[in-house]
Amino acid sequence: MHFLDKWVPYKLELENNERYCRWMYIGDKKFTEPFFDQTILSCKQLPEYNPAYRVLSSLEMMTAWASNMQSVQPAAVIFHVSRCGSTLLSQMLALDEENIVLSEVPVLDELLRLPFAKENSESESTSDAYFQSALRFCGQVRQEKEPRLIIKADSWHLRFYNRLRKLFPDTLFILLYRAPADVIRSQSRGRGMQSVPGVLEPELFGFTEPDITYNLDEYMGRVLTKYFFALHQIISDDSNFILCNYSEGMYSIVNRVFARLAIQPSSEYIERIKERMQFHGKEPSFFYQEEVPEERQPEYLSNAVSLYQELERRRLSIEASFDKVH
Repeated sequence: MHFLDKWVPYKLELENNERYCRWMYIGDKKFTEPFFDQTILSCKQLPEYNPAYRVLSSLEMMTAWASNMQSVQPAAVIFHVSRCGSTLLSQMLALDEENIVLSEVPVLDELLRLPFAKENSESESTSDAYFQSALRFCGQVRQEKEPRLIIKADSWHLRFYNRLRKLFPDTLFILLYRAPADVIRSQSRGRGMQSVPGVLEPELFGFTEPDITYNLDEYMGRVLTKYFFALHQIISDDSNFILCNYSEGMYSIVNRVFARLAIQPSSEYIERIKERMQFHGKEPSFFYQEEVPEERQPEYLSNAVSLYQELERRRLSIEASFDKVH
């Protein structure tokens, strides 16, 4: 048993121009909340948590400790363009006790983005090494029934596809997307980090100064164009992926994932999935209300819509080819 088997790194802190890893005691807590941040909030209610103390280490120390950690290699990574069912999919997978599901873990994102940091940036290779070390802690084996690790990435991690594929050459990549106008409508009700200029480094998206606009819907349209372009790259260069449109229905999508991961769900598990589908993906206490697809297509979405439509043609072609083989 590792001496940190009940701890995880959960965020980075910069002090005196040095970067440190902050740790959180999680005990036997399962990662069942829609987002990892919510799991951390839950862990702050544990009696072992004392807000008067911070448990810090260097990133180099985290890497040294991780070398002796027993962990699970990722079976799948869920990529998405945001607001397209990825949270609900990760929630359905988390209902299986044999899955460890990591949903948008802030420290993993911070480590991936180190090459873009304004202060003390790191090389991609160093960033990737830190990322793998933190992942070993988050994906540690803590119970007998945990053979699968599934990572739900942040939406902008589509831009890190090449790096993540190098790290996980045999891992299934699940690619979720949705009609651009529907994504924009959802974002307008509550903005994600990627939809507000300046929150994430513009270089991450390949943006230059002329690409920045403070019309938030238009800015998100430019982000979506980058996302759909990345999806086209992945399906052109890769072979180990599932391409899923939100419009297929989440029950259909989760069954496709089961087939690719060789999961044979019990009748009880299927019933839990159907019950979970009645509620909002991000807000499990609220019933899900089906939305009518957005018909209007603003001019600023023309590039994203064009890429989306071509992606749909490619998805249907891939599915037709798969059906012929099987």
